[in-house]
Amino acid sequence: MGLDAVPWNRLHHAYGAATDVPGHLRSLRSSDPDVRQNACAALLGTVYHHGTRWQATRYVVQFVVGLVEARDTPDRAVLIGLLRALSVGDREDGELPFSAAAAFAAARGVTSETERTVLTWLYDEQTRPDEAQLAATDAVAAYWAQAAYEAGARHGYRYLNWLSDPDPAVAAGAAELLVWFPETPGIVPSLLAVPADDAHALARSSANLSLGHLARSTDGGNVEIDSRLVGLLSAPHVTVSLTAAVALAYRHGTSLPPGALQVLENARTHKVGRREWADSWPWDRPPAAFAELALRRATRTAP
Repeated sequence: MGLDAVPWNRLHHAYGAATDVPGHLRSLRSSDPDVRQNACAALLGTVYHHGTRWQATRYVVQFVVGLVEARDTPDRAVLIGLLRALSVGDREDGELPFSAAAAFAAARGVTSETERTVLTWLYDEQTRPDEAQLAATDAVAAYWAQAAYEAGARHGYRYLNWLSDPDPAVAAGAAELLVWFPETPGIVPSLLAVPADDAHALARSSANLSLGHLARSTDGGNVEIDSRLVGLLSAPHVTVSLTAAVALAYRHGTSLPPGALQVLENARTHKVGRREWADSWPWDRPPAAFAELALRRATRTAP
């Protein structure tokens, strides 16, 4: 569906009809960085208002994916961050491994009639909702979040392709994004295949963390993951080695493979990975913070 084919006037965001959305999306390709920044901020303030996805959000996802897909789009790594916000929300790594069924359980039973009724309440400033209305509003918010997530999940095969993008920040952002879509076919082989040389160190480090946060499988994939991570413990790039050790600690707890605990302890002693890559790092925690959490898991220290 093209941008102008979407019935934006019949869709809603935090401030009413979503008629301003097409203009913001087009501005994301502007040659003026201030225009791009303002457009991104406007979308975050309307279709992702304080972390809440809205009726229009699911339709925005496909166009942001298309912008990232086009190599001549400016700020593609920034747009992956926008895509992550729209499709996944403000979830943090503590919610991994991710289960969509559990995350969106509150959306069960929501109907189009429920959605229309809630929209009426939301835009009627004279109405003071009672407990039943508040519960219905929460359910519809979960429904909108689920719809945005499902819109993002439909493009998982594209995120796999972005892992080999020449822009390291795009590849690293794709690796973090993929961990929230664990049902994407081919996700594990694709994360394993990211190279570990200096040119790909950012993406490789992000891919390591995603492998560490994926649920342990029952189909034999664990052997390949563990083998790859163990091999990366001796990687020349310190953050690649560190994130491999972190991933192993997340996967094995106190039963760490040889060498992983030493890598984590060395990181603490020498303060490794505290400011690596600055704004290009796509995870909420810096590598050193992941290392601290991993050490707690490996030594059974309470978080």
